[in-house]
Amino acid sequence: MEQFDIRAFCLRLIKNWYWFIIAGIFCTAVAVLRYISTNTRYKVNATLMIRSSSEESPMPQAEMLSMMGFGGAKLVDDEIAILTSRDILIQTIKELDLQTEYMKRHLRRWEPQYPVHHLTVTYPESMTDTIKRTIHIDLKVRRNSYIVKLKYDNFFPKRYKVSSLDDPIETFLGPIKITANVPLEKGSRYLIRTAPLLPLAARYAKNIKATKLKTDSYVIHISTLSDHPKRDIDFINKQIDLYNLDAVIDKNIMATNTAHFIEDRLRLIEKELSDAEQQVEQYKHENQLLSPQTEAQTWFMETNAYRKQLADLHTQLNLIQYVEDFIREEENKGKLIPANLGIADMSLTELITQHNTLVLNKMRIQRTATSSNPVIEQLDSQIEVVQAAILTSIQSARNSLNISIRDLEARNRSAQGALSNTPTIEREYVSISRDKALKEQLYLFLYQKREENALTLASTVMPAKVVDTPKQDPEKANNRLTIILFCICLFSLLLPIGGIYLYDLFNTRIEDENAFQTAITIPYAGALVQNHHGGHIAIRDGEKSVSAELFRGLRSNLKFMLPSDIEHPVILVTSAINGEGKSYVASNLAISLALLKKKVVLVGLDIRKPQLAAYFGLSNQGCLTTFLTDSSYTIDDTILPSGQHANLDIIPAGIVPPNPSELILSERLDGLIKELRKRYDYIILDSAPVALVSDTYMLDRLSDMTLFVSRYQYTTKEQINFLNQIVAQKRLKNMASVLNGVKHAKVGYGY
Repeated sequence: MEQFDIRAFCLRLIKNWYWFIIAGIFCTAVAVLRYISTNTRYKVNATLMIRSSSEESPMPQAEMLSMMGFGGAKLVDDEIAILTSRDILIQTIKELDLQTEYMKRHLRRWEPQYPVHHLTVTYPESMTDTIKRTIHIDLKVRRNSYIVKLKYDNFFPKRYKVSSLDDPIETFLGPIKITANVPLEKGSRYLIRTAPLLPLAARYAKNIKATKLKTDSYVIHISTLSDHPKRDIDFINKQIDLYNLDAVIDKNIMATNTAHFIEDRLRLIEKELSDAEQQVEQYKHENQLLSPQTEAQTWFMETNAYRKQLADLHTQLNLIQYVEDFIREEENKGKLIPANLGIADMSLTELITQHNTLVLNKMRIQRTATSSNPVIEQLDSQIEVVQAAILTSIQSARNSLNISIRDLEARNRSAQGALSNTPTIEREYVSISRDKALKEQLYLFLYQKREENALTLASTVMPAKVVDTPKQDPEKANNRLTIILFCICLFSLLLPIGGIYLYDLFNTRIEDENAFQTAITIPYAGALVQNHHGGHIAIRDGEKSVSAELFRGLRSNLKFMLPSDIEHPVILVTSAINGEGKSYVASNLAISLALLKKKVVLVGLDIRKPQLAAYFGLSNQGCLTTFLTDSSYTIDDTILPSGQHANLDIIPAGIVPPNPSELILSERLDGLIKELRKRYDYIILDSAPVALVSDTYMLDRLSDMTLFVSRYQYTTKEQINFLNQIVAQKRLKNMASVLNGVKHAKVGYGY
């Protein structure tokens, strides 16, 4: 894998500094456009506390939830879930009429209008409850007409032009009426957006953040972030009100059921008490009794304690009987069992409380779930188990009460034995009076419980107390300018860096001299720039241009690379493919050697696509191919003066032959090169590209050195790999490389 050169990459970034300026201007323009088209966002905060106890309520909310198995932290978590539940959010949206949002265009921003808006849209009946996508209505006010664009979610908008808003607009969704609440200004623009309830509630749920202030705290912190703080303040207030109302309704359900139960029992006891009073009155009238006899005072006081205890036990027996009758009635199945009746058996009281807690939990879940919900089925099973336990506890309590009653009655009979001499009338009167007192005590007890339950029902203590009312944060939600400036700086750096990196990653052409030197496995002779004259000849006598100086540098490097024992070297110039400038390099290299007052000959051995004759303005008739095919053609007939320098001669390739490979392998070519070594100091061979034909490999027998030409932004990395393969296979001897066509700035030449 190619190693990433950080230093080279940084130098490349410095050379492309102008891209950072362009990216900075672009990012600044985008940021300014974004800034002027985005509304400022504000934060709204509120704090409320879940009440852990209440002196005005016989069963505080915290106690009720703790009986369900919830601690303080879990209680707050559950209340947060209820506070942000979908049903409460949907009800809040409906109460505040937030399903339809109204906005007015100001410069490039859409400013929300709440609670007062300039327009009011009226849809067909029940349409807003059934839509599944968002409806967008874009209204533009013109001189004498209105342009209305209706878009249903991502479908193509439909355009309507109306002269007045007095009549409904017939659309593909049905007739839609748009009413102007204020005179509309010419050129103004409005946007009306109506969203489905469920996605809208989900959007509000995502925006509302409700968290505990501390781990074990009952305090909840609520915050929102939007461009319309007034709407958020109203939303949070309404949300808290609906949450409290929902909790109060749950609390009053049990009290209401208990009130109905007590009223029914009071009516029965009242009738029984009335019958007992009439019986006492009738007995006194029949027996002419005005007051108890003195003789009965002693035993009456003695048995008073037993009578009171018996009355209490019978009261408890009647109460548990009432509860049992209530449970066994089919119509009361799944209802709340009356609580707080004064039953002395604590285990029975705890079971009734547990039963009512499960029923309340089931009723709460049923508001947002169906009867087939697994949680409801599980609660039904638990309720049945608790009811069975209640019946068992009632039977056990009844047996215990009966034993106590029999014991007290035995004691009472023993005490009454002493009254055997008391008149029968007095004893009967005491019995009737005792029955009346028992019913009277039960009536007073139930009447007292009715009043207590009425106080519970009338209690207005809310489960959530608002500690801090919703208020807008005086500071903006974020420092937009700081963030924008940071983003401008960040993206002004990242975009050019990323762009240049990706360009280098996917670019297969050579665009860096250092990377080229690192990639090749042969000596590097230098870099050449494009000829500033625009022609094929870049160096002349007295020329001091960058291209001329670089050819002089190439000449010096090659003199050091040539074997020292060769007096008249033959330099083979080739490339991988056409267009890399091998003929251009060979021609100017030959001229640079001639400027040293050396005899130089340039031989055109690219006989498939000759270029030298065109470069030097010579005729391409005859020359090398004629010499190789015609034995009557002499060496002197092939050599032509270059016209650029007296020490430089040219042997053009001539006419393209039908058998170039055979001509290159001919003995006349070997003899020609041998003779040229005698006449000239340097022989430059311009050969064919090695990746296209095999002619250059055949010329390796004649050369002393091979100069491989690559071209900047033209030669690919695959061709560099091909060059390295040639070197590894030793198919050409004494190779050196030159990079042609580099831009002046890339070379960095100067004096």
